[in-house]
Amino acid sequence: MKRNITLVVWLPAIYLMTATGCHSRPENTGTNDTVQTTVPEPVDTPGVAPAAAIPDGPTLYNVFICAATGDLNKDNISDSVVVMHDTTSAQQPYRLQVLFGRPDGQHQLAATSETAILPDGGEGAHDAITLDSVLVSKGVLTVRISLLRGMAEYLYRYQHQRFELIGYSRNESDGQGLIVSEQYNLSTGRYTRSTEAYDGEDRPTEHTDTIIPIRPLPVMDTLVPFETYHAKYILF
Repeated sequence: MKRNITLVVWLPAIYLMTATGCHSRPENTGTNDTVQTTVPEPVDTPGVAPAAAIPDGPTLYNVFICAATGDLNKDNISDSVVVMHDTTSAQQPYRLQVLFGRPDGQHQLAATSETAILPDGGEGAHDAITLDSVLVSKGVLTVRISLLRGMAEYLYRYQHQRFELIGYSRNESDGQGLIVSEQYNLSTGRYTRSTEAYDGEDRPTEHTDTIIPIRPLPVMDTLVPFETYHAKYILF
């Protein structure tokens, strides 16, 4: 059951102003949305309460990674996205949280996912897959993931009272002279995949353009990158 927890208005602001775990400060866009990017080895944030002052039970999210702000629920009030990291456990999971802004200046917890960002340790760890950044733009939350030789993006929109996955893309070298590009619009079901040579050699290429409907759409709270829908619907 979702926990309705209200946080004071200064909490997200403290993260944005004092955090040292991101490459740069928020960058303003035309919609006043912001983005911050993680660094390979995040550090603790002095003066900021661990776990964003939200009870975690046995899991301690003790390191602030990054944050982004922007309107995600179309009420013309800025919302906050905060990523925390637990470096005390063997699994070293990440927690992605969305806090909706309120007219009274406070923030309320709207969504939490401990699986949308793959852990750094334990059975679910992937050495070549790491969090790159979180971004809010035009009402869409984007989680960017660095791959061994490329990048993947997961796009979420707040609809039906939850954050649903509406888009996925991947651009990655196969290590053998080909670039693999994928685009998947989960809202329409359109999936495209193409390969293109980048080493100047005459290599066979391919292009797929098909419809793969998924209903209901995957939800951010329980989504696991590269596992939630890929194994069932898409063969890499």
